[in-house]
Amino acid sequence: MDLRLESAKSSVMSAEQEILALLPADAILSTFAHDTSSLMSCDGDRKKWVGDAVADLMPGVDRDAFLDEVAAAMDSRAGWKVSEDKTLDGDRSLGLLHEDGTHLMVAFQEAPESLRIAGYSGCFDFPEYEYGEEY
Repeated sequence: MDLRLESAKSSVMSAEQEILALLPADAILSTFAHDTSSLMSCDGDRKKWVGDAVADLMPGVDRDAFLDEVAAAMDSRAGWKVSEDKTLDGDRSLGLLHEDGTHLMVAFQEAPESLRIAGYSGCFDFPEYEYGEEY
């Protein structure tokens, strides 16, 4: 696939928003998503865009049921593969990988209770990148 910065960034951010939209509306206190980020290196002049989204939640969200819903929703979509993993604390997390290289990690965190979706895009050519610039 021939990715560009704009399409790579859009792939990550739109997938994050689709996952946040699966949360029960009455459980969400606030949401935040980074819309700019420095780029990470791939190989040569190729880079990937990195972003994350967080929803602070009311206590009581059924974490396993939500992660099951995310896994089913993404697994049924063309181009996505879902894997199960654990956070450093031993909690359940999901890895979502798209054939274009977009990769998301979905997990709950404590204090305050929140859902975090961290991800990065597939690699794309970007030879003009200056370290530390955000896009």
